[in-house]
Amino acid sequence: MIKKLLISLFLVAILSGCTNPVGGDYFFEQIDIIEQAMNERQIDWQQIEVQSKELKKLYKENKWRTQLIGDEREYEGLSESIAILIAAVDEKDATQAKVELATIKSIIEDIYSL
Repeated sequence: MIKKLLISLFLVAILSGCTNPVGGDYFFEQIDIIEQAMNERQIDWQQIEVQSKELKKLYKENKWRTQLIGDEREYEGLSESIAILIAAVDEKDATQAKVELATIKSIIEDIYSL
């Protein structure tokens, strides 16, 4: 009886742990910060540049995770999109920056989805 109870509790713990996304919250939080800055009436390009470089830093620090759970095409595409985002911000191209943010978000969702 105790054995069945322990097995049931173990299964409940495992299954309830699987309801949360795998991760990537740090990426999504940084993207949200950049998106909010892009949606301001007066765009602060300097702030967006700093936040974009912070996103690149996050990517470099967590690249090993993306390599473990994503495929090469995904994490290389993420690196490329971050570089394009930084270039768009340098050129103050709001449209291209928003497109790359959406691309980055999509790639991260693909990597961290089960």
